Amino acid sequence: MNSTDNEPLDLSMFMRQESLTEMRNHPNHWFNRSSDLHASAGAVWHSMGAQSKEIAQELGLSSGFDMGLACYHVYHMLCGLALEVMMKAVLMHRQVKESQFKTHSFEKLHRLLGVSLTDEELRLLKFYECALVWAGRYPTPINADDDKLMDFYSLANSVLTKDGPPLEGTTFRLTVGSGVTDWPQYQKLWAKYARMFNE
Repeated sequence: MNSTDNEPLDLSMFMRQESLTEMRNHPNHWFNRSSDLHASAGAVWHSMGAQSKEIAQELGLSSGFDMGLACYHVYHMLCGLALEVMMKAVLMHRQVKESQFKTHSFEKLHRLLGVSLTDEELRLLKFYECALVWAGRYPTPINADDDKLMDFYSLANSVLTKDGPPLEGTTFRLTVGSGVTDWPQYQKLWAKYARMFNE
């Protein structure tokens, strides 16, 4: 093909263009999607707070609708999903092949990240993984049975609750919320993974 002064040479045929899928698979898109999920988890968290009745009313829900009760599992599901997507964004940024992290297992993702976990951290992340995979979406896990449900209830109890101080004059203790999945704590956890993206 000849080129004249009036006709610029079209080099596009010599350059490989990325597909739309390849462009969308850029680590920055994964980081941004995790940020979006993180923000959505925050919105759900705040919808369960002091203004939950007003929010339920504005959404046209029934007068007895309890945002805290209805959204608690969904909040944890979004938290888990934001964490998983951020871990995968970090792996993509490190140029780990996508086929290596086609998993929802946070333990496997951490091995790929080269991050070791304490038993407490592993338990918390296992809780988020369960919330992501099924507990936030479905009432029962895949191939559900009572043992699987009881295992999850035990895990959730160990993560979400702790023994409170003894009642005055007794050794009796009430179980209280641990607060480890409350928004301020979750925010710190998510930010830890977000910082890995630029390391």
